[in-house]
Amino acid sequence: MPKDEFIRKHKPLTKKEVVEKFHEMRKVKKEMTTDAAVLEQNLLEFNRITDPLIDPETEKVLCWIRRPTMEELEKFIPAELLEYRNTPEEIPKSTMEKYKDFQFEMMANLIENPKKSADWWKKNSNLIFQQLFQLHLQGVMEDLGITAENF
Repeated sequence: MPKDEFIRKHKPLTKKEVVEKFHEMRKVKKEMTTDAAVLEQNLLEFNRITDPLIDPETEKVLCWIRRPTMEELEKFIPAELLEYRNTPEEIPKSTMEKYKDFQFEMMANLIENPKKSADWWKKNSNLIFQQLFQLHLQGVMEDLGITAENF
């Protein structure tokens, strides 16, 4: 963008406007709470935010998924599977058997509405829904700058 166009779009503030902006920011800051209990409650509520999982064909909401905590993110790829992240076809059958219901446990933990057990999700979700769930979580992680493959 040329300099003149930028200046035209974003006109410089006068000294009076700069002072007014600083006063306004100071006033807003004074109105914000510093009470630790209130801040902790705000953090807990922030961690309970849910996002819709939408059927791309019908655009209907299928469920509401809670954003995972850091601890949950770390559990997405069990340590035992990390060594196979580049060669998933080499995962031993015994290890695969151990984690076969892992995704359904994540669904039971993260899907807030409808709230169901891992068994329920296993019985009532097909491969397309499972893929949508994975894509949703990958999107959340990408938004946070985290790369995840085949969790």
